[in-house]
Parts: sequence; structure tokens; C-alpha cells
Amino acid sequence: MLNKIKETANSTIEKSKDATDASIKYGKKLIRKKAIESIREKLEFAQKKESDFTKEEMRKMIAKEEKKIIKSLGLRGGLTTILAMFGIANF
Repeated sequence: MLNKIKETANSTIEKSKDATDASIKYGKKLIRKKAIESIREKLEFAQKKESDFTKEEMRKMIAKEEKKIIKSLGLRGGLTTILAMFGIANF
């Protein structure tokens, strides 16, 4: 009986780890897509092409943009939490 409970608990923990890993992977992919889209818009505005830059330069620009996106998400999340504490809806 005890072994069955342990097996169930272990399988539940493994499934939750898999779900967490999948959600993190999805989040990173979403942030990467937004960063690439933002970089393309900036390049279009500057009238430049992706081919004007090396792969390494593009990777650096994308990494910077990802950091900006993550930082803005953190600020928005904190602001939403504070507003929710006061019962104000964030639209």
C-alpha cells in the first residue's frame, strides 16, 4: 500500500516537472519570437536588411531585445499585482 502511494507521488512529481519544463520552453519560444519581430521592425525602420549583419551581431541584438521584453514583463506583472491588491482592473 505504501509503495503504491510512493509510486503515485513520484509519477505525479515527474509529470509536474515535465509540464513545468514544457511551459518554460513555450515561454522562451514566445519571448524569442517577439524579440525577432521587434528587431525586424527596427531594421525596417532603419532601412536595413538582416543580411547586413553577421549571425553573431543578430544574436546579440536578439538577446538584448529578449532582456528588454523580460524586464517589461516583470514591471507589468508587478504593476498588475499592485493594482489587483487595490481592486483596480488593469485594462
